[in-house]
Amino acid sequence: MMTTDEVKTTVKKHRWAAILGGAAGLVVLLGWVGYEIATTPTQPIIETAPAAEVVAYISNARGLSKLSQIEQERFLERWTEHVARPENRQALKTCFDELEGKERKAFTDAISKHLKRGFMDEARQFAALSDQAEQNDFLRKKLAEGHERITFIKEVAGAFRGDLGGREEFNQWVLEHTTPKEQALGERYVEALKRVALQVKREDRSSG
Repeated sequence: MMTTDEVKTTVKKHRWAAILGGAAGLVVLLGWVGYEIATTPTQPIIETAPAAEVVAYISNARGLSKLSQIEQERFLERWTEHVARPENRQALKTCFDELEGKERKAFTDAISKHLKRGFMDEARQFAALSDQAEQNDFLRKKLAEGHERITFIKEVAGAFRGDLGGREEFNQWVLEHTTPKEQALGERYVEALKRVALQVKREDRSSG
């Protein structure tokens, strides 16, 4: 059995070890927080930031992708509206033309991942619908929205014509970068989109 003095010595020894251990942990935590702050880019003000700054933010792994899906949607919607103006669109095209291969890939990967999340959300929403009329309305709406997105990307990012494809190419990319469960869900959605897309084409031909 330990004497009283031995107990006091042991407690004092472990107390200092605990304090030093806590201090070391605090240093690590502060270092991590500092790293997060230093490496996380500031969200640019779309209306005033240079095109290159916005593109860099979208491409940065700690930029756009760190936001929630709805925040990403809002940011890209504001960006889309901003670059719809001719002078801003030209500045963006110039920025794209100057990007190096690695930077181009970072940008297209960031946009593709964002669109993938949106695509899978659409697939889940479609799967939750049981009424055929509701499914048909949903599919027609999403086809129109998808066409607008792809048209915007191709118009604005002419330099990426070899990097970004149309709706079918994008859908295929999504299916190749998903889990088996996501694939099954996405494939059903893609087949439904194809079926309705054919219907829309027939309607356009008959009305033309």
